[in-house]
Amino acid sequence: MFLTAFPLLAALLTRDPVLISGITIATKLPWLLFSLFTGAISDRMDRRRLMIGADITRCAIVVLLAVTIITDHSNIWVLYACAFSLGICETLHTNCAQGILPDIVEPDQLMIANAKFTSAQVTSAQFVGPSLGVILFNTATALPFAADAITFAGSAALIKAIPNVHGVEAPTTKLRDDMLDGLRFLRDNPILRRLTAILATLNFFYFAAAALLVLYTSDLLHSGELTFTALSVGAALGTVASRFIVSRFSTRFGSTGTITLALWVWAVSSVGIAFTSNRYVAIASYVILGIGNGLWTIINTTLRQQLTPARMLGRMNAAFRTVSWGVVPFGAAFGGVAARYLGLRGPFIVFAIVMVGSAVFARPILKPLSSEVIGTTVRT
Repeated sequence: MFLTAFPLLAALLTRDPVLISGITIATKLPWLLFSLFTGAISDRMDRRRLMIGADITRCAIVVLLAVTIITDHSNIWVLYACAFSLGICETLHTNCAQGILPDIVEPDQLMIANAKFTSAQVTSAQFVGPSLGVILFNTATALPFAADAITFAGSAALIKAIPNVHGVEAPTTKLRDDMLDGLRFLRDNPILRRLTAILATLNFFYFAAAALLVLYTSDLLHSGELTFTALSVGAALGTVASRFIVSRFSTRFGSTGTITLALWVWAVSSVGIAFTSNRYVAIASYVILGIGNGLWTIINTTLRQQLTPARMLGRMNAAFRTVSWGVVPFGAAFGGVAARYLGLRGPFIVFAIVMVGSAVFARPILKPLSSEVIGTTVRT
């Protein structure tokens, strides 16, 4: 809910595209600054406890933000501070979540588990959450943040119910060395290295456009909050739908073919998003974008879990996100500046050009990847 309410609140405080893109910068900058640290911590401590602590902290942050709104003390800098703090907690929670999943799922069920996990997460975060966020925001500006505090508390309670299956050994290495181990592991594995490079490039240009989605909706589609929500809901529907086709595609086309298909799906959708002024075409394009996102996320996550020893999962995921998500703040900043000088449609056109280029050159880029990788399990 707060992911939708944040840009809506920012748009009430300013119409400057650079300042609005700053929300995305503040949210994603912790992936660059803290992901290696939180990833190393997740391999050294009880992942359940860390996830619970992250959720309780996030609960407190959104409560404080709601209070500043109610007391009329909110401003763009308060939003930045809250977004940055929530982003730090997200790095810890996410690194632990992807590390703990292989501990509670049988190896041959990992892809199915990732598909279910992704679709459930997207359904709540992009389908139910945004819709409720807009409704509550229109009722009272502080309401979606207060409601999200309840959901973070509920998340902590649910995580506590997960059996403690992650054995933690007393660390014998320095934390700094553990952080560097994740980067070395990512660098030395050609499959993971290329997947990281692809996602880093796409994230940079995608978030250059996505950071301005609220202005895209109002100024280019000439629509309001309902369309803004429908874009997120459409992407969520596409991602959920991908759950039901990913196994069939991966069996038939292998990992290389499925990821290439995901890139082409993204390319088609990005062209529609960049050049349309029709809200229905934009919504349909976001549904297609979601399908590509689901195919990519499920295959990519499964590969990383299968190719990484259990003791390295937190550090590897942290290194992966430090690179692939660490570029997002710079992409968002680029988008804000590009929109100021090239017009609001500029960042969306650039994203479409990059997506088409990535799809065209996908095969040679993904050369080390093969369909046999999906059947490989590394759990030592």
